[in-house]
Amino acid sequence: MIRRLGLLQRGGRAFLADAGGLAAIELALTLPFAAMLMSLVVYGGQAYWVQRKVTLAATTVANIFAQANNTNTSTITAAELNQILAYPNLILYPYNATGVAVEVSQLQVTVNANGTATGTVCGSWANANGTPRPINQQLSVDPSIAAAFSGSANNDSPNCNSTANYVVLGEVQYPFQPTGLYFAVSTMTLHDSIIMIPRVASPITVQ
Repeated sequence: MIRRLGLLQRGGRAFLADAGGLAAIELALTLPFAAMLMSLVVYGGQAYWVQRKVTLAATTVANIFAQANNTNTSTITAAELNQILAYPNLILYPYNATGVAVEVSQLQVTVNANGTATGTVCGSWANANGTPRPINQQLSVDPSIAAAFSGSANNDSPNCNSTANYVVLGEVQYPFQPTGLYFAVSTMTLHDSIIMIPRVASPITVQ
């Protein structure tokens, strides 16, 4: 019995003294957690970068639409509108932009008695993946933005009141699917919306 105990003790000391074996065990225990941590870093970096692209896309759509060719007639042709709605596809490159949804809307803004502001949709357009906002839908708007611009009497839009304040709302939604991860992650929709002040006096129409 004593001899067997001695053999066990010597075997245990030999096992503990085997640094290579301990390193292999430590690697087997820590590798999955390290791989998961690296995947989270990659996922966060990709999501942050794509979100910046989504913000830039929404800003571009609202900004270019608000220019309305910088003409007094304040009109945009259907071909020009389609080009504006397609810009996010270029901005999101090299990511696959086939599922991106783009909407641009014009809001007639009124300031309420309590100091809040409401934007009423008087025109909305979208790409093939998006859905235009319903006419007369109401949204909350920052009162300071509402007071930044007033329309003029030159009005050729049937839904926008030329004497009211109005703004342009650009929206982009992108189904983001991360790549190169250690584990599977479901698709996450990244979204941003930007309000721009029109560059022209009268409400913008699409011909």
